[in-house]
Amino acid sequence: MTASEMMLRKAVVASGLDSRQWNTIQAGLRNRAFFSSQVASARVLKAMRDMAAERAAGTLSASDFRRLARQVLSADGYDAGDDRGTIKDLTSKARLDLIQRTNVEQMRGYVRHLESSTPGAFAAAPAQELVRVRDRKAKRDWAARWKAAGGRFFGGRMIALKDDPIWTAISAFGNPFPPFDFNSGMGVRNVRRSEAVALGLVTDAEVREKADRLRDRPAPDFNAGLKVEDPDGSLYGRLRKAFGDQVRRVDGEIVWRQEVLRETLFTDNFKIALGQPSERGLIAKLAAQKPLKDFADALRGKSLTVTQDWRDAKRPDGTNHLSHFSPNPDHPEDIPLVPADMELLPSLWRNPDRVRKLVKDRFEAQLDTFDGGVLVAQIRLIDTKQGKIPQLWTLYKKVARVIQSGHPTLGSAP
Repeated sequence: MTASEMMLRKAVVASGLDSRQWNTIQAGLRNRAFFSSQVASARVLKAMRDMAAERAAGTLSASDFRRLARQVLSADGYDAGDDRGTIKDLTSKARLDLIQRTNVEQMRGYVRHLESSTPGAFAAAPAQELVRVRDRKAKRDWAARWKAAGGRFFGGRMIALKDDPIWTAISAFGNPFPPFDFNSGMGVRNVRRSEAVALGLVTDAEVREKADRLRDRPAPDFNAGLKVEDPDGSLYGRLRKAFGDQVRRVDGEIVWRQEVLRETLFTDNFKIALGQPSERGLIAKLAAQKPLKDFADALRGKSLTVTQDWRDAKRPDGTNHLSHFSPNPDHPEDIPLVPADMELLPSLWRNPDRVRKLVKDRFEAQLDTFDGGVLVAQIRLIDTKQGKIPQLWTLYKKVARVIQSGHPTLGSAP
């Protein structure tokens, strides 16, 4: 899997947490999330993640990333206020370069880490050296950091076996691969088997034994070693305070809701609660229109629960709603959905850009996306013994006929 493909597998996680607070979150969750300090807009983060994937693939330049990111932020109403021009300003060159560089380097570092940990690569070079790969004006004292983490020196060189826990210990991100900190400029260089043996790090027999164990191990994937176990639920309670219902506890493990939305869509018997609509978002927009006021009153305190009933419901042409994930010649204005679009469903439910009434029991919510499209959800109220509850009726994406709400189109829509 390429660095670009792995980038797109990261869950978009919107949060007001700053970088210090994010560093207290378990590495297994951080590594699976695309986030930026104090960015609470899922729509902005999704656009940045998609552009970062293009950067990792080499199809988007750093300057184009900055230009498009600024368009996205402007369209989303971002204002840096007193932080203008500082690293806290999301439109500043320093902050945008930090976002793209850190994410791209992490994905590339992960790919190289997997490649260097194959049986053949480990047998040829079982150790690596911490080295400076880019100059920095303000350099951290990596030797002191290495020593504090229990690392050994060999003629002043910082060398350890590839599977030594020292690599995770020196990382601000909890990863055994570079980058080891923001703008660190540090990387690793392979140390061949003969040198590692001569330094006393390992014996030939130990190298063969470790390589054999690697051969017997299943091929690693993006989530290998990234599980966050929570058998008694105590961690879940703390994380809910930071992320709300963006975290889920599934079979004793903590996962991102966004991952569940993407991955369970094509499985059976899934059930995902998206929480209550925002009083300042969906409720306010419904209440502002007289024909929709009844919806606002009925939705207060209710959660939207998405199940396979929506997915499997038959459409007039006999297909189910999974057909929206495929091109439709009869509706050329529709853009095929992709699983990543599901990550915006909570934002669409809580704070859409527009709402309109369809029929007595159904309304439509729309969310502009930054690829020239509009994500559309039709929601109906159904009567139950517990009163009226909302139900997702359909979800699709269409080409924006005009630029809506000041949102730019980034590239041409399909």
